[in-house]
Amino acid sequence: MATELFKNIPSKVGDLIRDVRTGRIGLPDLQRPFVWKDNKVRELFDSMYKGYPIGYIMLWESPANYESRKSVIGNNDKTYNEPKELVIDGQQRLTALVAAMFAVKVKDKNFVEREIKISFHPLTGEFAVWSQAYERDTEWITKISDVFISKEKNTISSFRRKFISECNEGRKKKDLPLLTDEDENKIENTINNLLNLSEYSLPTLEIGYDADEEDVADIFVRVNSGG
Repeated sequence: MATELFKNIPSKVGDLIRDVRTGRIGLPDLQRPFVWKDNKVRELFDSMYKGYPIGYIMLWESPANYESRKSVIGNNDKTYNEPKELVIDGQQRLTALVAAMFAVKVKDKNFVEREIKISFHPLTGEFAVWSQAYERDTEWITKISDVFISKEKNTISSFRRKFISECNEGRKKKDLPLLTDEDENKIENTINNLLNLSEYSLPTLEIGYDADEEDVADIFVRVNSGG
């Protein structure tokens, strides 16, 4: 059996996103066109929330002389600020996660910046692509990024209280019953479940920095064209 050029790295979504945001992982699609439709991003979060597998990520441990070797990974003009690892497969998936969870703007096919907004219904655990209807409906969290950013800022408790208050105000206007204690507990639990997506396991393969240039180039072509 040939020596494996890769190793399995136990990874969590939150750890991968942190590394992308800090620049440890080079993710070119934050500056290049993002081709996924928003509905596919919604399905990604729905799958995670239900505990379904969502594929894997493949990284290349950046070699010391990366600047002189980066051209071997496809014909492109991708540039990184000295990342420790480069994404070979799973770029769209990671981009979707970073963009939707932390309101990082992406560029569409016309290189116009836009935000990926995914809405969430805490009473049903349902995800949806943002629309004006969800913006106006106080039963929905307009953007899941508001939840993750609140957690990052240590303001998640006040976020929950504000959401419950606005939800009740919306129900009053519609002459609907106010939230029960059971409803409020459910909202707290589903918001916690949403935040726990950061702990979601995402299988990650890492190709060593000393991998042969031709092998890395071949892997890049195979996973991006042949699967």
